[in-house]
Amino acid sequence: MHEHITEVYYIISGTGTLFTGGEVINARPTPADSEIVKVAVGPSNQGTFKTPAQKRKVGPGDVVIIPPGVYHGFDDVTTRIDYLAVRPDPNHVLPAGYVHPAIKK
Repeated sequence: MHEHITEVYYIISGTGTLFTGGEVINARPTPADSEIVKVAVGPSNQGTFKTPAQKRKVGPGDVVIIPPGVYHGFDDVTTRIDYLAVRPDPNHVLPAGYVHPAIKK
């Protein structure tokens, strides 16, 4: 669950079940010094789903929008899932000018 960042996933390949919302147990903050918090999604919490509000099969071509504050995760991944993630940051929570190392030249 990311406190400030919306995530948009475009599934390129693979299939799985996406859990969103619901009841989460053992919720705890993701360490503030972790790279995922510092450069990708900002302040976040992690935990274990007790009861997800929604479960949906996702596959190539699917687009999913996950608003801030919604716990989410994948399960039943039969093959690797490749997806494009878009993370709008209108409140400038993340550092300006960040470019993911996979596309940096």
